[in-house]
Amino acid sequence: MKVDGERLAHNIQAMIDFNKARGWNPALVDSAKSIVIEGAELLEHFQWDESDKDIPTISKQKDWAKVAKEVGDVFWYWITFCNKAGIDPNEAIEITIAHNEEKYPAEKFNGQHNEDFYRQQKAKYREGEK
Repeated sequence: MKVDGERLAHNIQAMIDFNKARGWNPALVDSAKSIVIEGAELLEHFQWDESDKDIPTISKQKDWAKVAKEVGDVFWYWITFCNKAGIDPNEAIEITIAHNEEKYPAEKFNGQHNEDFYRQQKAKYREGEK
């Protein structure tokens, strides 16, 4: 995937302008709820798909236009949340990238998923949050 940064910046501003023109300024909690709700709607497209090797299911055909619309909805509410909260989405992403680089160093994976190391790190960081 290659991201067109100018196009993305234009689209983000278009979302902000769209909301402003309609007086849509939801409370942070409503935007946060909407992110989860829209995420659940995205997940519905994958419900009962083959996701666990112990459960014999098959992957359903996807209407990728509908899936893309749900991705757009999640992103829209995420941008709405960031805008209201004064969070720079780029900064939030950069912080997460730096955190994940430290938590999951590339040399532990060598281009392949390392389930054992991944689970160890998840457990270690969860323990530190308690």
